[in-house]
Amino acid sequence: MTGLIALARSRWTSARRGFFPGGAAFAPKLKSAAHTAIGQIVVAGCALVSTRVYTELLSRDEYGFTMMAMGAVAFVDGLFVMAFNQTLLSICAGLKDDESQRSVSVGLAIALFRVVALALVPLAAIGLALTAFTPLEPIYGLAPAAALFYLGEEIAKTSMLSPLVARRDYFRFSLWSAVEALATFASTGLSLYFVRADAVGFLLGLIAGRAFCTAGFLLAYFGGRYFHEVDRAAVRPYVAQALSYGIPVSAMAPLGWVAAYLDRYAISAAGGLAEAGVYAAVAGLVSRPYAVTTSILTYYFRPQLFEGGAGVSSYAGKRAVERRWVAGAAAVGFSGAVAFAALSQVVAWLALAADYRSGAQGLMIVLALAQTLAIMTHAADNATLSCGASAPLLKMQVWLAGAALVFVPVGALAYGALGAAFGRLLSESLKLGATLWLSRRLLGAA
Repeated sequence: MTGLIALARSRWTSARRGFFPGGAAFAPKLKSAAHTAIGQIVVAGCALVSTRVYTELLSRDEYGFTMMAMGAVAFVDGLFVMAFNQTLLSICAGLKDDESQRSVSVGLAIALFRVVALALVPLAAIGLALTAFTPLEPIYGLAPAAALFYLGEEIAKTSMLSPLVARRDYFRFSLWSAVEALATFASTGLSLYFVRADAVGFLLGLIAGRAFCTAGFLLAYFGGRYFHEVDRAAVRPYVAQALSYGIPVSAMAPLGWVAAYLDRYAISAAGGLAEAGVYAAVAGLVSRPYAVTTSILTYYFRPQLFEGGAGVSSYAGKRAVERRWVAGAAAVGFSGAVAFAALSQVVAWLALAADYRSGAQGLMIVLALAQTLAIMTHAADNATLSCGASAPLLKMQVWLAGAALVFVPVGALAYGALGAAFGRLLSESLKLGATLWLSRRLLGAA
């Protein structure tokens, strides 16, 4: 019996080495991918459950308006938070010392928050004055102050999380992501139920949940001292690099926003808030598994492109990473589209309130195909950025945004929500083709 077990173990080891060359090196990668996957699965599960809860608590009109308000939040996030995250990942990947990563992250976070405060503090003062001397509802006058608080919290969170990702501490990153998803879902649901069932209640719950998690993990991970005793001099050599990398990435945010959110506004203008609410609910439902996929793939492949500042040692290596990334995204994405086609009725029944199910099945299939192309494009985007070519990528995306500005509104005017979905699919097709062409040209020329 012992001999049979030994033989089986030997056969398994040989097979594993055949499928996964460099077997010992594969195990840590698999472990990292598993850690990332667990957190993202929790995030996606919360999002799917929350879609059902929110559509039960909000009318279609109110849900449509709330999702357009969230579009504004996403726009601000892209300009500041997402660009800051990409910049920190790029810089911290070249810093092997944890203390250097912390100093640079905190120093750049403080610099970014000063810029945000310079813009929003005067607006917050004006908003407070309006609430005091006009009949404007106080909650709306407090909007600039709430935006300042939200961005401050998100910038602080990013300065803590990005170094974790750069050094592949996926367990702590995933734990943070999972707990934040649960807390945000709970606080938003409670706010909608007990405070007010509208966009204001939704945003209050969202901000409260995220702030609670940021404060909690600041204490749990860093003993509350992450922002204390920072070497300010350590950040100075990286300010110019952060600006040269971050400003083009920030400028790309409105272009990404057009691709992700233009359809909701076009449908609202063409068919009203109720139709936009149904579309937003289905789009959010479909996007969750694709967000999990692209997050796992990004945290697995992106360090291979950027690690050590210059990334993998040759451009042939970058091309190989890009090919594997695109192939993985395509395989999972198209499989997901087939699953949505087969299970759309069941998914709609489980995840959407009854008022939101009409027309949802066709939207799921088209949006799943569009999401597949989007996550494939994300791989090509990162391959291009790994060459330091953020400016050419920005120029190309400006032109591609024009296609979305045409296809999506025309589709919405002609065929409503389904037409907007097809417009989005067409624009994503063009974006994928153009981005792949740019990345291959840069890598080939290099």
